[in-house]
Amino acid sequence: MPTSATDRSARLNMRLTPEALATIREAAAAQQQDVRSFVLGAAMDQARFVLVTERVMRLTPTEAAQIDAALDAEPRVVPELAALIRAARTSQFTTRTQVPTR
Repeated sequence: MPTSATDRSARLNMRLTPEALATIREAAAAQQQDVRSFVLGAAMDQARFVLVTERVMRLTPTEAAQIDAALDAEPRVVPELAALIRAARTSQFTTRTQVPTR
């Protein structure tokens, strides 16, 4: 649930090694960010990636193979779809090139 930009009451604390902190500080400085912004940005990027992967890319091996096969197959023309596309293109072209009458 989205919250306003000013509602920053939630906290996250962690302990890490001095070496990890030094690496994070160096990376934050390289990006011209403070440590808090750098860590939050990196965590949010990873969180979004995980959520997209879990929500969108959840396929069984069989499903993945079916998608691969469909993408590798030669395209086939569906006559009804081709007719609709031709009609839409003709309609769009006619509409764009007509001179308005007054």
